[in-house]
Amino acid sequence: MILGPPEDCADSVRALKKRARQVCSLQAASNEPPLCRDPISFTPEDAKGIQHPHPDPLVIKVAMGEFDVERVLVDTGSTVNVLFWQTLEKMGVTPEQVKPETRTLTGYDGITKMSMGDVKLQVQAGGVTRKTKFVVIDAPPIYNAILGAP
Repeated sequence: MILGPPEDCADSVRALKKRARQVCSLQAASNEPPLCRDPISFTPEDAKGIQHPHPDPLVIKVAMGEFDVERVLVDTGSTVNVLFWQTLEKMGVTPEQVKPETRTLTGYDGITKMSMGDVKLQVQAGGVTRKTKFVVIDAPPIYNAILGAP
């Protein structure tokens, strides 16, 4: 889970850590209507070869801009969408294209990291295309991006 402060919040790192320890479940209210009210479901055919129950994360492939991006983690506990700088570099994005806006992010392990800024990209997944805002961080990536529930 990645926790980011509200857009208009400029709390200290200490206050953010305290808030992260207090939060059990956090969801930011969206100003936009939901894209789809249908639940995501999987068929028995989708579950073949998977031992249940399992703790495996949902990792998908999405189109971002003109690129197919693999290893995108869907983390509904994350309050921000995260894109790693290495991924953006491979897409040909320059630092000048990243809107400088630093935020303190707290990872699931409690470690805080400052973001480089924000970038908006067209994201296509499952036939739905939407302009999506990502917080860019310069850290060694396990995934190429994290789609949260901002």
